[in-house]
Amino acid sequence: MPATTAEYFEPLADALATAGVRHSPSELHGVICGLLSTGLGSQDAELLGVLAAHTEMTGQWPAAASEALLAVRDLAREAYTGEDMELALLLPEDDEELGNRVAALAQWCEGFLVGFGTGSAGTRDVDLAPGLQEALSDIAAISQVGLPEDSSDEEEAMFEQVAEHCRMAAMMVFTELALTHRAASAPQGKPPVQH
Repeated sequence: MPATTAEYFEPLADALATAGVRHSPSELHGVICGLLSTGLGSQDAELLGVLAAHTEMTGQWPAAASEALLAVRDLAREAYTGEDMELALLLPEDDEELGNRVAALAQWCEGFLVGFGTGSAGTRDVDLAPGLQEALSDIAAISQVGLPEDSSDEEEAMFEQVAEHCRMAAMMVFTELALTHRAASAPQGKPPVQH
């Protein structure tokens, strides 16, 4: 996991705990990424409102939590739209127990589906491109993954492969929807004038 996301995990976890939120940083990062993939979530109030509804937060987010959530959103938005398109999932560091990282990955996927569902409310599955449906299906399957029985090198390698597949599926969802949205909002050229 790139250091750029590792430095956000613990501060966000602390801010969420202080705010009384029991959802993991990974899950909320997933919600943010899913929402951004639909073209929503760029407005601070909109994003914080969606996250408050998801976490059943009453009242306003405390300043530390809202700042941490917006910083994580900004990082995800830059990753989605940057030249390298290097989205990094907000997961516990590699020295954390494998079971905790697997659980966090499943939570991230569940959050992504919530964010995507919120941002694409009213869209029917049949209206989505087959590749997009497959990517969402893969993310849904990963959200149901069970905890490993041991922490062998083989299990560790499998986790890395699944996390990378999840990351690529999320990038594909964003790219597919962003390209579709750009094409739909591009000004239509005027037909040639015949003289």
